[in-house]
Amino acid sequence: MLKKVLVGLVMLVLGVCLMACGSDKEEDKADKSNKDDKATEKSDETVTEEPTPEEEKLAIASTETWGDFTVGIPTDWTFRKGDTFDENDTRYCSVKKSDFKYFDFKMEEEQVANNQYNYNKNTYTNEQEDVSGKYGDIEWTGFQYSDGWGGYGFELIATVNEKPVRVSSCGFKFDSEEAQLVLNSLVIK
Repeated sequence: MLKKVLVGLVMLVLGVCLMACGSDKEEDKADKSNKDDKATEKSDETVTEEPTPEEEKLAIASTETWGDFTVGIPTDWTFRKGDTFDENDTRYCSVKKSDFKYFDFKMEEEQVANNQYNYNKNTYTNEQEDVSGKYGDIEWTGFQYSDGWGGYGFELIATVNEKPVRVSSCGFKFDSEEAQLVLNSLVIK
């Protein structure tokens, strides 16, 4: 007899819970219908957007010299001397907007520069296209590629004053405003 009462009580509690859930769904449908009506009413109103402040124009804030490189650093960007393995190595430097958007400048022996360039050309093949152009006094040749997620990068090579120079860029297209600004500012002794 006690079991029957407990089973009945459990059934009653479950029934109340189910009815409460069902009534919430009905209330949700009614609320949604009212919200849809209000949304329709609001869509008939004229929407005015406040003008957004213009983005700051990209500009060179300072100039850094490291080894044979002199390059302009845009506002709020950073300059890194050397490379990951040797911060005092004057053959390398970087102009960085972030960890994923940067320009790496490298002055390597010709064979090393060509080998690394060819390795990267065979590695970064997504939407790859050859690029060339003159920025500042330097005539560049190279390739541009897509990272597959909407970002771009490029690899350039040139000989300046009989020195092979390589640029690796991540996060920018070859003809982007950032590339034009930074590469046009580059001077090599």
